[in-house]
Amino acid sequence: MTSEVNSLDKGALGRPFLALCALGRPFLVLRALLVISLGVASCAPQSEFVAEGEAQGTTFVVRAYGDSLEVTQDDVARWLNTYNKAASAWDPDSELSRLNRGEAVVPSPVLADLLLVTEAVRTATDSVVEPALEPVLAAWGFSVAENVLPTSGGPRSDSALVDSLMRLVRWTAPVRASDGQLRLSGPINVNAFAQGHSVDLVLDSLRARGAVAAFVEIGGEVRSFGRKPDGESFTVGIEKPLVSGDRSLQLTVKLDDRALATSGNYRKFQEDPETGVKYGHSINPRTGWPAPTDVLSATLIGPTCAEADAFATMAMVLGLEKTKLWLASHPEWDALLIFSDPSGALQVYDSRAAY
Repeated sequence: MTSEVNSLDKGALGRPFLALCALGRPFLVLRALLVISLGVASCAPQSEFVAEGEAQGTTFVVRAYGDSLEVTQDDVARWLNTYNKAASAWDPDSELSRLNRGEAVVPSPVLADLLLVTEAVRTATDSVVEPALEPVLAAWGFSVAENVLPTSGGPRSDSALVDSLMRLVRWTAPVRASDGQLRLSGPINVNAFAQGHSVDLVLDSLRARGAVAAFVEIGGEVRSFGRKPDGESFTVGIEKPLVSGDRSLQLTVKLDDRALATSGNYRKFQEDPETGVKYGHSINPRTGWPAPTDVLSATLIGPTCAEADAFATMAMVLGLEKTKLWLASHPEWDALLIFSDPSGALQVYDSRAAY
């Protein structure tokens, strides 16, 4: 392990986040460059590092600044590869996949950290984000398995299958044996926050390597700290929730030392071939059915990306009014909720303007 493993940054979950160690084989990085940026807001030039590529079935962008910054494209690639080896549900040899198959695993620091986040997120959302819901999510096709819901047997058959799967949803906190091995009582799903968690760890690793400002985006989940050398904030665009594939922006957000994540059902859903009914991927953990919601897109902005990722999923399940109530009691969080009014026009609730 490198010294980065011991570089801890206190997160908003009340526990330290772990900087990723530089282990594992690098995969494709599309572009990386190191330039000198002459910042008008600073007296000395700062090195700028930029890496872009593919990871976790999506794309990533990493930007970091600092006079003593020591990071390469191989470092970023290894950090992301290390995360995949620990937590990817799509890699059958990952630690998480082995745990979900019932194997005993001595968890790496990355997986151990993710499991701590898993319990914290479940508690913080009152199990609206429920890791033990994996059998139901898999049946709906929102995990690694092919969907079996909706069935060809119609609503009665669907209900019977959902009811049987919900009997399997029982959360038990992972317990490590005296020999260091860990087993799960049943499979878990961490897709609602794992990508955000990886953003947190990459950002903390950049900080450990001397970055004085950084921006990390993986699959639309974002976190930053500091500002660009010219004194400007990092900026993130929020897409319009359109099923057409149109990537035009609804609005932009300045991100200062915060994280941002977005969830939406407008592109990720299953369609009943018989009825044409669309079922969104936000599953109500109390019923096992896709949650009916008036929110088309939920963007949460707050201290950590793992939490933002999870709370955005929670907002999709809760809907507009219940999310407003949650925000009122959590002032450290902001939200941008896109919904359609009775005329079908897109509207935005911005909690930053509500108080």
